[in-house]
Amino acid sequence: MSSNDIGVTTTDGLQYLVNITLGGQGFVVVLDTGSSDLWVDARGTDVKLTNMTALNASLVYGRGQVEGNIAFAELKVGEYVVPSQAFIDATEVTDMPAGAQGILGMAFDNAGIANTLQMAWGAKAAEQLGRAFITNIFATNTSIPNNFDVQLGRVDGPNDVSTGTFIVSAHETGYEDVTDAPKLPRVSPEHWSLVLDEMRIDGDAFTFNKSSVSDVPQGKVVAVLDTGFSLPPIPPAAVDAIYSKIPGAAFWTSPIINSWIIPCDSSPDLSFVFSGKEYPVHPLDLSLPQVIPILDSGAEKNVTVCVATYQYLTLDPTQFAGFDLILGDAFLRSVYASFDYGDYNPTNHTTGTPFVQMVSTVDPHSAVDEFKEGRAEQLAQLPPTIDPSVFVKTPLSPSITGQANATSTDSVGSGGVRGALSEDNEDSDSSNGGLGKKWGVVALALLGANLLVGVLIFAVTLTMCVRGVKGKCRDVGSRYTPVRLKDVADNDPEGGSLARYSDH
Repeated sequence: MSSNDIGVTTTDGLQYLVNITLGGQGFVVVLDTGSSDLWVDARGTDVKLTNMTALNASLVYGRGQVEGNIAFAELKVGEYVVPSQAFIDATEVTDMPAGAQGILGMAFDNAGIANTLQMAWGAKAAEQLGRAFITNIFATNTSIPNNFDVQLGRVDGPNDVSTGTFIVSAHETGYEDVTDAPKLPRVSPEHWSLVLDEMRIDGDAFTFNKSSVSDVPQGKVVAVLDTGFSLPPIPPAAVDAIYSKIPGAAFWTSPIINSWIIPCDSSPDLSFVFSGKEYPVHPLDLSLPQVIPILDSGAEKNVTVCVATYQYLTLDPTQFAGFDLILGDAFLRSVYASFDYGDYNPTNHTTGTPFVQMVSTVDPHSAVDEFKEGRAEQLAQLPPTIDPSVFVKTPLSPSITGQANATSTDSVGSGGVRGALSEDNEDSDSSNGGLGKKWGVVALALLGANLLVGVLIFAVTLTMCVRGVKGKCRDVGSRYTPVRLKDVADNDPEGGSLARYSDH
């Protein structure tokens, strides 16, 4: 381990957490390469602010939202210190996942805080004061390399705490050769978005429709790398191509979730190709064992099913831009990724081309045996599995649906079957090979202390963002009470008449 590895941990494989110190107080926040802003729920703590404002900002997610005033405090992340970091001091936190006290965005300076500051005080104030943590570090430490690296760990069991790598301006010991990997340039300014050559299933290339991003070559699409997105949303036809031919797989269609359910001992061979280099996905990351209560002859019983980790991207295409799919944690656990800002200048967003370099952490020769051993250990600690084709026709317990009539065959929890065992195995949208007409993101919301032993509640279909790719889904609010920033206001011709804000 490198001496300056900050580290990132998870207990459930759904949230990857980092320890920070803000204004002298410790917080645990989600590490999120899909967003830019820092927000914390500091209520009940004594955060020492370096400055405060009356500017209100609201971050709206597919599941939940956060609102509060923009404030400034000293931020420490590992050995790195920002003397006065802008953040949202959350006063309202609605329907956000438990286990974290905020989110540390690791993308670019073009989201909620920067936009709010620019609207209130002008472009120069936003450039100097609204930077993300990581661009603040690089702007004030010009002699250090402009990269941060991430390797996400994999949870092996109910009581496991998995530790991964989060390191700034260096590379983890043993992964120094990441600098020899192809440089994958950022395509759109909002995200860590890369051109994806192809997706391969059991060695065969899947054909995507034309990318929604201009100038992307035919047959290629744009993928966002997002550590804040647990389950990768990709075009429905691509999801079907991954899971539909697995013997015993069935598609669960219900008001709660639409997802493939596969036999827990099965896994396809999936890989993604960037700049000619193939990156296999570990078979353990292609399905997620879940304990779900069903009704069996009127009695509640817990069963285990394995839910597909790659989910339908069902977002209305008019609601986002700059990408075609999102590769979240279920992909990123299979790579060591270095996010490099290159000669990108935080004060001039039109120069420089950030890029990503990756090396695979999966050994294809041992991955199958690791899957068999690891999945057997997981299932040994869980209730018995149930055949997917039986499960999708079985009513769920009212404790998960919240509906008393769950015993009805038409009730929530009774779903349609398609896939390898269905009698009418239609290709559906698979034949078009691209972005389907239905858009939306299925997110999983966990109730209970542990992923593998708790009962999983599936959130209803969302309208997008779910802790990832938030740039186009934010509402920065318009309830401003302008107050001046000293020094910046006096030298900013675009700022107009700005009132100073208070110093501590």
